Amino acid sequence: MAKLKLKLEENVEGQFFVDSTCIDCGACRKFAPVNFGATGEFAFVKQQPKSATEELEAKQALVACPVGSIGTIKKTNLEKAQSSFPLEITSGIFINGYNARDSYGADSYFIQSSSGNWLVDSPRFTKKLVRKFEELGGVKYIFLTHQDDVADSDLFAKHFQAQRIIHKLDAHSSKEAEIVLSSEEDRIIDQGKIIFTPGHTKGHQVLLWDDKYLFTGDHFAWLNSLNRFGSFRDACWHSWEEQIGSVEKLRLLTGVQWVFPGHGHRKQVTGNSFDQIIDHAVAWMKSVA
Repeated sequence: MAKLKLKLEENVEGQFFVDSTCIDCGACRKFAPVNFGATGEFAFVKQQPKSATEELEAKQALVACPVGSIGTIKKTNLEKAQSSFPLEITSGIFINGYNARDSYGADSYFIQSSSGNWLVDSPRFTKKLVRKFEELGGVKYIFLTHQDDVADSDLFAKHFQAQRIIHKLDAHSSKEAEIVLSSEEDRIIDQGKIIFTPGHTKGHQVLLWDDKYLFTGDHFAWLNSLNRFGSFRDACWHSWEEQIGSVEKLRLLTGVQWVFPGHGHRKQVTGNSFDQIIDHAVAWMKSVA
């Protein structure tokens, strides 16, 4: 829990605050964009909640914070915010909250499916979240996009007897993974198409679910600061040139309706415009190579 003595001076006065343990992962700004801003080094409360909806979103941000940097002046009831996770974004697709410090606060997702549910990357292993996953039918597969966002996947795999999926080039981060992919070719499992997208790391992969929902890990996202889709030039741990080529591969996925990243912002795709989105993203990426 955040400490009042470490409260950042940038916070506006009121119930919610951020302290100096913040790692600026951006999770709070995704759940409560009206209330949280960024200094470039920390998050801070830019506006106190003005409605019941905003208050719930601020509490969701508090629950999601991977390092416990968000607090309240007076004790507050978090039960509604805690029980809201996983939070359904669109039919059968949920964001988990409870972001993990080990993945630097990356978002993770839950996919509900009649053929077996999936986790995409891993949230913190908490009793409340585990119970909600149980109520939704458990977890069959845990798809790990890359080595950075493994977090508590081992604990979820053990609890649900789930199979972890990762590429062999990043498999050192999940040494007991049940399904280790080695090919550069696409792999189909249930309704999911796994696409090899090296660049951010050597073994990065993305998941296309039901031809509509693209789970991109740290490969591709909506970049709020640039008001465009793209990749993270300053957080490319393997090869920017390979990442450009991997983004270009996504041009054929013309039915994509949503992009769900680990870092960066999720965003709905309007119309049949994904090929154009990829063209614009690739052109921008080449300009900053």
